[in-house]
Amino acid sequence: MKTSLATIVLLVAVTTTPVLAEVATPANILQFSPAPDTTGGWSYNGAGVLSFDQDIVIDNALGSNYDALTGAHIYLPTFQVGGIPNAPYTLTPLGSSQITITSADNSTTYLTGTLGAGDLSTIGTVAGGFTQFQVDVTNLFVTHEGHALGSAALTILENLHLPSLDFELSLQGGSGSGYYSFAQMLDGGHLGSGGFSGAMSVPEPMSIALLGLGGLALLRKRRLQH
Repeated sequence: MKTSLATIVLLVAVTTTPVLAEVATPANILQFSPAPDTTGGWSYNGAGVLSFDQDIVIDNALGSNYDALTGAHIYLPTFQVGGIPNAPYTLTPLGSSQITITSADNSTTYLTGTLGAGDLSTIGTVAGGFTQFQVDVTNLFVTHEGHALGSAALTILENLHLPSLDFELSLQGGSGSGYYSFAQMLDGGHLGSGGFSGAMSVPEPMSIALLGLGGLALLRKRRLQH
């Protein structure tokens, strides 16, 4: 996954169940980012709305470029940022709260899942921050077209006895001026934008370490204790 000095890690996390802990799978089921031939990214309108350009491509599945799902598109909802200026901030999906995976031409839906409200905590200095976003992915559904696709990644997701799944999103960038951290951007009502990448993964204890997000593991543990 892409990283930068101004990295924001957006984590959708839920409590691991014994069933999930027993599943021997890679940390990342899916990894995705904006299509390489686009200028896609995230944007903040300065008034509480965090949104994404939607030409987002699944870069690999199960750590491979050979899964049938690679090359498909994933849709992310727009979020309302609340709690300003007091962290942790809150994030609530606006409009459709669904994550949707479709074919490369967007004509066929393979998977849908619903996001609820979550938290956004920031740590950072100039042009960046560090956040944790926790929320359930509920009502996950693999369509008949998804079954026909023959994706091993979709098969694993369907057999995890969801609704529980980790959803992580790393955003690179900050305010349009380049002089504000993410928190300062939110508190001051500044415009912001940047690129991003993300992953859907099995919430096993080792997942965070394998992703190279050791600091996030501490925040996650502390969050789950509340």
